Amino acid sequence: MPIELIRNRPETALELLHYVKRIELPPFAAARVESADSTQPSPIEFRADSVVVVRDETGTAVMAVIVEVQQGRDAGKRFSWPVYVTTLRSQHKCDTALLVICPDRSTARWCERTINLGPSGVITPLAIDPGRIPLITDPDQARASPELAVLSAVAHPVEADDEQVLQAMLAGLATLDQDRARVYLSYVISSLRDVTVKRLEEMMTTIQDFDYLGEKYFSHWLAKGELKGERKGEIKSIFAVLDARGLKISDDARERIRRCDDPDQLDAWVRKAAVITTVDELFD
Repeated sequence: MPIELIRNRPETALELLHYVKRIELPPFAAARVESADSTQPSPIEFRADSVVVVRDETGTAVMAVIVEVQQGRDAGKRFSWPVYVTTLRSQHKCDTALLVICPDRSTARWCERTINLGPSGVITPLAIDPGRIPLITDPDQARASPELAVLSAVAHPVEADDEQVLQAMLAGLATLDQDRARVYLSYVISSLRDVTVKRLEEMMTTIQDFDYLGEKYFSHWLAKGELKGERKGEIKSIFAVLDARGLKISDDARERIRRCDDPDQLDAWVRKAAVITTVDELFD
């Protein structure tokens, strides 16, 4: 979903660079998602998850941002990522950043390690995890950056119990078209705790500013309740098997399992939990 959010509104990638990594952005007139291919005249082709190119009023590229979603450690990326950066930099003749979105702090720490290219060259990925995403509680900021407000609500499930976070997120969604709002709300609801979803439902059906959202969309998720229940059952089974086998579950691993909304992945993890020797092997 983070990639879809950025494709729908490329400025979201720039906001993550600015708010999370404190990167100074050049003045620009437009930010667009462009080709994610890093194809060289060789048999090898690399494809980034997304590429955002920032252009000035003349259409000249002033910055490019490669966006990757990395679910776990992958040694091969330390060789392919430099290809992405150097190829895009050569194509657009501008500074290029590599932004890596990670599910937890442990993965982010691994991704942000400097990549040595040789005796004097290095590339440093800019990695972020949910804990680093800004907490959006200002409705005006959410209206200006609705995708960032969605990421904020999902990244901070405990803080999302605070109505300010949910109200800000809903204020942002109210600025979007119906299809996009439905997709984003589905993403948020699948990621939050049940008690928070209940509070969100109450807000969408009782607060005048948001009741029309509830009328339009909430029945859509109520119909998905059975699927969500199956997901919770799979997650509970994973934890039960790991606990029964005496395997230590880190906070990062526990959060990553809880956030997974792919039924096939959860089913695979249930099976692997019965045979692995460490929890880290679950994500290999």
